[in-house]
Amino acid sequence: MTQRRHTLSIRDQGAWMRQHHPSFLTRVTNRELRSVGSLQPTPTSRAYSVVIYYEAGHRPKAFVRNLRGRADGDRIPHIYAPDQPCLFYPQGTDWRPDMKIATTIVPWLSLWLYYYEVWLATGSWEGGGIAHEPKREDADVPNS
Repeated sequence: MTQRRHTLSIRDQGAWMRQHHPSFLTRVTNRELRSVGSLQPTPTSRAYSVVIYYEAGHRPKAFVRNLRGRADGDRIPHIYAPDQPCLFYPQGTDWRPDMKIATTIVPWLSLWLYYYEVWLATGSWEGGGIAHEPKREDADVPNS
């Protein structure tokens, strides 16, 4: 028997973000969620300014301001654009619309930032994933 899943509305997603991440500024319209906040993956990490954007019928996007590559010129791995980390395989089932962004995307982003810091220090990406090239069309977060 197949379990039926209930897609969470934009307003439900916003309520979960406010409950789990009250320090984030979360704005919700009928079709969009935009949460702006700060993540610090470890106590010794720097704080990163992040934006979570979700539009009904699409997958969530995460953006991190001021990411930088390594001094040796290596490009940041597992990103769609210089400020957009790849948190999950889009064609897979890692994230579904019945999942809470607050308890999936935000922790995944924090973990990605941890692996990013390891990569900065060592040059080795330890976070796994499927290697891919950046895609510029995914990079734009709508202004609001």
